[in-house]
Amino acid sequence: MRRSLQQYKNSSMNNIEQADPHTLVSLIMQHIQGNLAGAKGAIERKEIENRNTMLTRVIGLIGELQNSLDMEKGGEISTNLYDLYAYMIRRVNQATRHNDAEPLTEVLKLITEIKSGWDGIPLDIRQQYNR
Repeated sequence: MRRSLQQYKNSSMNNIEQADPHTLVSLIMQHIQGNLAGAKGAIERKEIENRNTMLTRVIGLIGELQNSLDMEKGGEISTNLYDLYAYMIRRVNQATRHNDAEPLTEVLKLITEIKSGWDGIPLDIRQQYNR
C-alpha cells in the first residue's frame, strides 16, 4: 500500500512539473475549492485546528494566484482580479475570526466562477500564451 501511495505522489509531482501555466492555475483553483469545502466541514464539526490549516492553505493559494497575474500585460483585468483575490482573502480571514462558514461559501462561489471561465478558454488561445 505504501509503495502505491508513493508512486501516486511521484506521478502527481511529475504531472505538475510538466504542466503548462494554464493547467497550473486551474490546479491551484481546484485546491482552493477543495480546501474551502474541507474548512466548511471542519467548522461544522468544530475542528478548529483543521479549519485553520485548510484556510491557511487557501490564503496561500490565493496569494499564488495574485502573484501569477501579469499586471503590465493584463491591464484592467489583472487589476480587477488582484482586487477580487484580495477581497477573497479578507473574507477567509473573517470566516476564521468568527468561525463562520458563510464567507467561505461566498469565496467558493467566486473561485468556482473564475475557474469555470478560466477552464473555458479555448485551447488555441491557451497555446498562444504558453510559448
